[in-house]
Amino acid sequence: MGTFLRRWIGPLVLLLVLGGGVGYWFYWNHLADGLRAGLDRWVADRRAEGIEVRHGPVEVSGFPYRLLLNVSAPAVSVPRQPAAPAWSAESLDIYFQPWNLRHVILQPQGAQQLGWNARDGRKATVIRSADTRISVRFDDAGRMETIATDMREVEADGDSPVRQAGRLQFHYRDNDGQTPDRPKDSTNLALTGDDIVLTSGLVPIGDTYQQAALSILLRPVLTGTTPEALDTWRDASGVIDISRIAFLTDRLRVSGDGTVALDLNRRPEGAMTIVVHGADQFIDALTAQGRMSELARVGLRMAVSALEKTDEEGNRTVTLPLTVQDGIASLLGFKLFPVLPVY
Repeated sequence: MGTFLRRWIGPLVLLLVLGGGVGYWFYWNHLADGLRAGLDRWVADRRAEGIEVRHGPVEVSGFPYRLLLNVSAPAVSVPRQPAAPAWSAESLDIYFQPWNLRHVILQPQGAQQLGWNARDGRKATVIRSADTRISVRFDDAGRMETIATDMREVEADGDSPVRQAGRLQFHYRDNDGQTPDRPKDSTNLALTGDDIVLTSGLVPIGDTYQQAALSILLRPVLTGTTPEALDTWRDASGVIDISRIAFLTDRLRVSGDGTVALDLNRRPEGAMTIVVHGADQFIDALTAQGRMSELARVGLRMAVSALEKTDEEGNRTVTLPLTVQDGIASLLGFKLFPVLPVY
């Protein structure tokens, strides 16, 4: 028996390896065919919903470690919505791991074009980045659970609020009561960015930021972005809990948290607590944007000076209440600027 094993063990192992390799090859090709068919079904389902989906030739590659679905000239638009959003790219790479099909990586190639309707007409922008990666994870039931987008060296033109950014990251998470900080029927959203240049005049305190961050919990989940859907969300006691808002410029640092909702006139309303490092620069920035009178600026500066403290690092900081009510944003009771309806 020992002689038999020594003679045949090598060929047997080789046969097992070859058999496993051939089996995996068939499995990989089965998945590849399933991806092509799955894309066709997804397109048909979206078209049945009134969503326009177009694309060019589709290729599958990546054997043996991954499945790469390359979709040329993808384009998606939703003409039935009032905003009529539309997106297109030169091509789209979709990566799957054969052993974990619940995690998908999408990588748009070339310039991306966005379009949408606004109050004053159709808007459009072209976004270019050195690299864009979108990670999507699905739960056991096949429902989308998280989305994470990472864009580097971003440039945008047209009607985009962001002109340039060294890096932009976006995170989305759907909640169904998994933990106390993930209540049922809610959504977590987070935005972070480095070296950001905004459209001029978009934000009262300036256009350039070294860093910026925003983390919110939205509840209940929005069912759409139409005025009717937003009104329904508001009437269902819709609220946005801001767990973190922060930004850093070359002259000041601001962070805070708070809660925001919508009033009956579709304007934001709420209250926040913000911590400001560099309060003089903060007030000067508001004044430079023409948002405050000289008398209000002097009064606010005096009030802030009385509240400032020195932190452990020797920096002068102040904690301030910011409120938005009846269409007016106020700081320490001083009116800063009007707040318009968001839709």
